[in-house]
This record gives sequence, C-alpha cells and structure tokens, in this order.
Amino acid sequence: MNSEDGSVTENSSSHLERGEKDHGTSSYLQNSHEGSIQVPIPWAVLIVVVITSLIIALVALSVGQYNCPGLYTRSASSNYHLASSDYRVASCKDEWVAYQRKCYFFSTTTNSWASAQNSCSQEGATLAVIDSQKDMIFLKRHAGEQEHWIGLKNEANQTWKWANGKEFNSWFNMTGSESCASLNNTDITTEDCEASLHWVCSKPSR
Repeated sequence: MNSEDGSVTENSSSHLERGEKDHGTSSYLQNSHEGSIQVPIPWAVLIVVVITSLIIALVALSVGQYNCPGLYTRSASSNYHLASSDYRVASCKDEWVAYQRKCYFFSTTTNSWASAQNSCSQEGATLAVIDSQKDMIFLKRHAGEQEHWIGLKNEANQTWKWANGKEFNSWFNMTGSESCASLNNTDITTEDCEASLHWVCSKPSR
C-alpha cells in the first residue's frame, strides 16, 4: 500500500506540475494574441480597394494626357488669347495679318502710290488707314526700316484724305512737303507719289 500510495502521489504531483506549465503556456499565448494589432477583414478589403482605385485613376490620367494633350492645354491657350486680345481671331487670307479687327497686307515688292492703291483695291482693301495709336505702333513695328505707302494723300494742296475717303484730322504729325504719306519704324513722312515703295493694305476683318 505504501508503495502504491507513493506512486499515486508522484503521479499526482507530475500531473499538477504539468497542468501548471500548460496553464502558464496558455496564458502566455493568450497575452501574446491579445497584444497584437488586428485589422478586421472588411476594413482591410476596403483599404486595398481604395488604394487600387487611386492607382488606376493615376494611370488613366497619365495615359489620357499623353494621348490627348489638347484637352489639357486648352485653358492655357485660352489665357494666352485673352492676354493678347489685340490680335483677334479673324478671317484673313494667307499672308495677311489680323490685328484690331482688321486684316493687313505688307507687300514684298515696290510700286508708286497709285499702283499700290490699285493692288489693294483688287483685294477688296485700300492702302492702310490708321485709326488709332495702337494701329500706328503695330504698323511701324511690322514695317521695319523700309518705307511703306499708307492710304493718306493730299491732292492739289487740298485737305489730306485717307484712301477710304475720310478726311485726316491731323492727329499725328508728318514730315516733308510731298503729297503722299509713308511710314517706317520711326516716323511718318511724305514722299513723291511716283516713288517706288513697299506698301500696306488694310480692310475690316470678317
């Protein structure tokens, strides 16, 4: 009986020790599990979907800008036209320049005032009529150093008139004592009407 009791006691003790160890291990595992950060599955899926959507949107935007650059530069182009509003979009022929609701033609050949006016007339225009200071600056800049006939003439020492029939109101000064006017990039002067010069035609834009 004593040997059996001793065996039973030892087995009980080993069982108790093993139980304590198992309980300690179980507590450790439970504490470790409770200390970790857990993300619920629905939130994880949502985060992945959002990130994927952003990546797809960025790729689509890049591809669209590459294939259709005009769609992304239209606003910049519009701002440029507003800043350069004096150069208006107009229906002017090739080799004619649109400015301030007019079309201008700068000749590459020379001729007398009357022949130059006739050449402009064939295009439905007249030698250039200057209505404002802006027109003056524009014409001088494009004329350069070469003299160009403009549509201002004084016949038989009468009142100076533009080629469209309007009287000149002397809002700018001319130098010289001849009967036909010309300009370059510095001033407006008078020349002999038979002199052979370049010329500028003008007409309203459509």
